[in-house]
Amino acid sequence: MTKIQKLKLYNGKTLPGYNEDNVKELRKEAVREGLEGISARYIQDKISNALVKNGHLGCINPFMVFNELESGLKHHGLISSPDQGDHYREMLAVSRQEYEDTVKNDVQKAISVDQTAIQTLCANYVDNVKAYTQKEKIRNKYSNRLEDADERFMRSIEEKIDIPESRKDDFRREIMNYIGALAIEGKSFDYKMNERLHRALELKLFEDQKDSIKLTTIISKVVDKETQEKIDVVKSRLIKNFGYCEICATDALNFVASIFAKGDSAKS
Repeated sequence: MTKIQKLKLYNGKTLPGYNEDNVKELRKEAVREGLEGISARYIQDKISNALVKNGHLGCINPFMVFNELESGLKHHGLISSPDQGDHYREMLAVSRQEYEDTVKNDVQKAISVDQTAIQTLCANYVDNVKAYTQKEKIRNKYSNRLEDADERFMRSIEEKIDIPESRKDDFRREIMNYIGALAIEGKSFDYKMNERLHRALELKLFEDQKDSIKLTTIISKVVDKETQEKIDVVKSRLIKNFGYCEICATDALNFVASIFAKGDSAKS
């Protein structure tokens, strides 16, 4: 188990194979957990440094704090060996990566927040999965012809959550069994009931919509009016739904846009 996974368990998140009793056992086994390491005073001082250096910007972001924390390790009196310094730098790298994943997910969710579009995508996926698992045909709503389930479409969603080809049947049966169990109880299926499917649908919708928003144009100097209006909508969702301020929402969009810009240049 990684430290990040343990941190999430302690924070009330769920992980496959772990329940509340397991978490209690983990806490009992770690007698001095959280009582060793760099001092809390060091963290406080570095946050203060970030405020002093960047206060004129109106807000500080986690990257500024990460930079201060890492730069201070070079001359910290409590670090007695190179290995200890390397360990702290490794922990900072893990924390930085976790933050990058979090902010990227927030932006992706803000772009793909259209509930109607997700519901439509989910209904289409479930119809295809039903046809696939029951070896039936599905009627094309445009041509009115009966066709096989759309394998490419189903995989385009499943691959978003790293479901390999060898496990696709298990995942599809899991979805259909759950829908069937709900139907017996007189309940309807909602994509939010399955966390993995929910995330896959969000990522698929984001992929379909990000080009229309032209996210990579954020880091350019010229943004057309239509794109700016779409960007402003995403920014307002970050503020309203995810607790960002105006400055941090802009920083988050710029950061995620830079990631996709690098991805685009790597492909070309």
